[in-house]
Amino acid sequence: MTWFPLIFVVSNSLKSGKNIFSSGVFSLFTQFDYQNYATAWSGVSRSLLNTIIVAVAAILIGVSAAALGAYAFSQLRFRGKGLLFMAYLALLLVPSTLTLIPLFLTMQKLGLFNSEWALILPYSATAQPLLVLIFRGFFDQIPPELLESARTDGCTELQVLARIVAPLTRPVLLTGAILVTINVWGDYLWPFVVIQDPHRTTISVGVQQFVGSFGLSLTGGGAVFASFVIATAPMFVLVGFTMRYFVSGLTEGATKL
Repeated sequence: MTWFPLIFVVSNSLKSGKNIFSSGVFSLFTQFDYQNYATAWSGVSRSLLNTIIVAVAAILIGVSAAALGAYAFSQLRFRGKGLLFMAYLALLLVPSTLTLIPLFLTMQKLGLFNSEWALILPYSATAQPLLVLIFRGFFDQIPPELLESARTDGCTELQVLARIVAPLTRPVLLTGAILVTINVWGDYLWPFVVIQDPHRTTISVGVQQFVGSFGLSLTGGGAVFASFVIATAPMFVLVGFTMRYFVSGLTEGATKL
């Protein structure tokens, strides 16, 4: 029964609109209308590409910034580090809806409203508290002697992070990238608020716009379900191929090094 909703959606994505409502719930794969996918692809492909671009950019900025911050909290010594780290983690307690209006006004003042950067920068920033918390736990377990030997050889702190720390903590960095991707892929509210151009929106809003384009018509039912499949399939593939690394990235901290 766990897989039935997924099978139900895939089955309906291959039916004509009227056939969806006339056939029973358990009437699966009685029709194979592949034109539904062509129709859905023409409606959501642009949003899908936008989502990939935003996710990749947010990963590059967000994971890199979180790695730098976590390395500083883990390996560097400076006054007030513990207090600053606790204040940093306190951001996890702030609901995203509470920052919606200030963030919207900030994007307007920066001239980023209705642009990809209005998505990339907030996604990168909001991921910082959780990623820094996860990354720091891994960085703390790296033997200090290993880092000291690299510094003795003349490496700067950035070189130590790039050449020593990053390769040893690759699973947790990949975990951070997956978390950012899931956040970008599943978010509906912020793209809906900050993006007005339908050609720049992400997949969650793109699917909603595609579904709304049919109005109350029953003829587009199959294409609607096909758009659901297209929107969720990349996440199933991503999680399916990276689940081993994702789980190890979250649990390996107790035994690593």
